[in-house]
Amino acid sequence: MQLIIALIIATIVYTVQQRVYSKLWNKNLHVKIDFKDDYVECGERSMLTEVINNAKFLPLPVFHVKFSTTRHFVFDDLENAVVTDNYHRNDVFSVMGNQKITRKLEFVANKRGLYSINSFNIIARDFFMTRNFAENIKNNSDIYVFPAKINNTGFDVICNTLMGDIENRKSLVEDPYTFRGIREYDTSDNMSKINWKATARREDLMVNLYNHSSEQRVKILVNLEPNNMVKVERLQDICVELASSLSAFFINKKVPVMMCSNGLDVVTGELGSVSYGASLNHQISIDKYLARVGENAGVESFFDIIDVQLKDMKKDTTYVIISPYYKEDLMLKLDYMRSVGMNIYMIIPYYDIVRPDNMREYTHGWEVKLVDT
Repeated sequence: MQLIIALIIATIVYTVQQRVYSKLWNKNLHVKIDFKDDYVECGERSMLTEVINNAKFLPLPVFHVKFSTTRHFVFDDLENAVVTDNYHRNDVFSVMGNQKITRKLEFVANKRGLYSINSFNIIARDFFMTRNFAENIKNNSDIYVFPAKINNTGFDVICNTLMGDIENRKSLVEDPYTFRGIREYDTSDNMSKINWKATARREDLMVNLYNHSSEQRVKILVNLEPNNMVKVERLQDICVELASSLSAFFINKKVPVMMCSNGLDVVTGELGSVSYGASLNHQISIDKYLARVGENAGVESFFDIIDVQLKDMKKDTTYVIISPYYKEDLMLKLDYMRSVGMNIYMIIPYYDIVRPDNMREYTHGWEVKLVDT
């Protein structure tokens, strides 16, 4: 008789707990997966955080959080993870009632791009481990991985050449409304420049200094169309890294930079660009734009970009073309830009097995070792 009573009680307990879990397992349960940073540079470390808040008395003895992200994130902790075309993770927790658990997963971001975790799955089991309860959770967590910055002697040569050329092209006409300081008088100075108040204080002739009236600007035009089909993605990444590094150099020098390319935005699927600016926030905008650049729209679309520049040519602008494509149809267009007075400079990334044979005075080769890619 006692055995029958025990079985009846066990059956009642089992049935009740199953119904309780079925109804309440996800009540006041909040789960969030979030990236620590809004953006990092390629090769830098960041962190993914899982937060589980079970704000009720009912415990969750076995609780799974399953999510996937890009395989280009190299996590320190590979336990409970499988890496295939993506990084798939299945973390298991035991969550007591009214308990909050935070788990931090550190990783290295190894490829530029915009990465999102838009949803993940949670699975709970009842107290007797006989039934599963599952739910798909909508999530909104993004991280930009910016292009890596190039820092070597070859890049310094390009930057110094460009900056020297920009300085030489500045107008010799000074703007009397842009005062930038004073200095001692020189016999070559115009008497109208004398600052009489400063002269009286110093008891020596002092003259005003003014900025130049013509501010030089830089347009960086990026063509992702390759010259051949050998390891295309690597050359495209080099183009993007050069564009990002050049923009950072010029912005650090307070030179306004504009950026456009024939790369399609992975979010909109359309061509995009970034207008002029010279602030640190502008560099972030450029790097976000470059992080989202995916497939290229073809060399014809880049020719269209060149044609737009020809129609709207500016004497105060230096045009920097970055292109692994250097066939004669493009080079003739650039020759024409040069012939009508546009200040252009071209960087050609190429593999060391074939050096471009149609270089111009305005071109600079950027050698990439094929065996290292």
